[in-house]
Amino acid sequence: MTVDVSTAYLLDVAQDKLVEAQVWDAITDQQINDWETLWAKATAEGMVRLADAGIPRGKWPQSLRWNWQKKAQASQAVLFKPGFCVMCQDQTQGLMYLDLARYRARLPSQYGKHLVYVDFVESAPWNRADLLGGVKYRGVGSILLRAAIEMSRAENFGGRIGLHALPQSEEWYRTKCGMTDLDLDPGKQNLRYFEMTAQQADAFVAKGYSK
Repeated sequence: MTVDVSTAYLLDVAQDKLVEAQVWDAITDQQINDWETLWAKATAEGMVRLADAGIPRGKWPQSLRWNWQKKAQASQAVLFKPGFCVMCQDQTQGLMYLDLARYRARLPSQYGKHLVYVDFVESAPWNRADLLGGVKYRGVGSILLRAAIEMSRAENFGGRIGLHALPQSEEWYRTKCGMTDLDLDPGKQNLRYFEMTAQQADAFVAKGYSK
């Protein structure tokens, strides 16, 4: 499979310096292999940490249940659900699937307009303080959100994106990303729904968040 590669930068927290990363517009066998091996091992360690800390399973990150192999298989034959990944040090640092066709904007100012919906997005376990208590690389989430914005622009959607946030990510989308909180959505497991306008997308890209 041919993939387009563009350069981005992550913050190596331990060394406090920027390191080069790549954004691929595909999720390949390499990423699924990383998920099945590297991610699985780190996730298991994180689950032990959460259990030892006495955190109830109901409060564990919900994305721990996601199966990226099944998501890849379900999306391979669907042209309107492209995948993206962030690579650094030849390891998969983040994964994302978008939906370009099934969703429309809900905000009154852009109601009914096309947008790019972020279907699934996840950072590698070692980049998640809510799982392992520390972070190896910062910037994965911002890079993937920027990729969603650029896809929206490429589709002539103006940078508009939407997503349902897992509870542990709500504050990041609201305050760091500047997205509009449209409240809980009973039709989507009562997850909180967020949208980003073209103007908010421009502001997010201009600020260049590092997380």
